[in-house]
Amino acid sequence: MQKALGSLRSSRPVKLLGIALQFGRGAWIVAVRFPAWPKAQRLQAIQRWASQLLAILEIEVHSNQLPQTGFAGLVVSNHLSWLDILVLQSLMPGSFVAKKEVRQWPVVGYLAQACATIFVDRSSPRSARSMVDDTAAAIAQGYAVVVFPEGTSSNGQALGDFHSNIFESAIRAQAPVQLLSLQYVDRTTGSAAAAAHFIDDMTLMASLKDVMASSSIQARVHIGDCLSADGHTRKSLALQAHQRIRAHLCTPALET
Repeated sequence: MQKALGSLRSSRPVKLLGIALQFGRGAWIVAVRFPAWPKAQRLQAIQRWASQLLAILEIEVHSNQLPQTGFAGLVVSNHLSWLDILVLQSLMPGSFVAKKEVRQWPVVGYLAQACATIFVDRSSPRSARSMVDDTAAAIAQGYAVVVFPEGTSSNGQALGDFHSNIFESAIRAQAPVQLLSLQYVDRTTGSAAAAAHFIDDMTLMASLKDVMASSSIQARVHIGDCLSADGHTRKSLALQAHQRIRAHLCTPALET
C-alpha cells in the first residue's frame, strides 16, 4: 500500500510562502471552525492539513498498509524528527504526547494545543503522572494517542530505550498498542535522508531550512503489530514494544 504526496519541484521561497500560508490557514481553522466541529471532523481536517503541508515540503509518505479506521489506543513509534508528527497525522490523525517546550514554539505550539496534544515536563514526576492520566482519558474518548517513548529524536542508527511510564495508560484504558516503524530515505538513492533528522542542538528553523533545501525526502512507515496490554506491566509492555520495533528497524529496509 502506498501513499504519495507531492511531486512538483519548488524553489525555497515558494515553499516558505506555502508553509506560511498553510500555517495561517491552520490557525484560522482551529480558531473559527474547530469549536463547532465534532471530533471526527476535526481529525479529518488535521489529516488534510498535514498532508497538504507535506506536499508543500515535497515529502512523500509511503506505508505498507492503511491504518485501522477509528483506532483508539496507544500508537508507539521510533522518533526521528518533528516531521514525524506531520507524517503520522497524515496517516492516522489523533492526539500526540509532546515535550512541554513544543507549547512555546511560534504558531506550532498554538496548533498543537488545538489538536489535543498532551504536553509533558519529563523532569517532573507530577507531570509524568498527569501525562498517563490524560493519555488514558484521551484513549477512552476514542483518540489514537501517538507517543515516542525514546523521549528524544535520533538519526535512526539505533533505537533508544523506551520510557515505560506512558505504557501504563494503555493498561489503564485496556487499550491496544499499535506499533509503527519510521524511516526517512532519499528516494533517488535509497540511503538515509539526513536532512529530515532533527537531532542534538539543532533548532527548528535550522531543521526546516534543511528540509526545504531537499526535494527527495521519502518517509517510510511500517504499520506493524498491535499488542494487547492484557497481562502486562508497563515495563514488560514497553520491553515487548521496543523489541519488535527494533527487530523491524534492523532489517535492511522497511517494506513498502
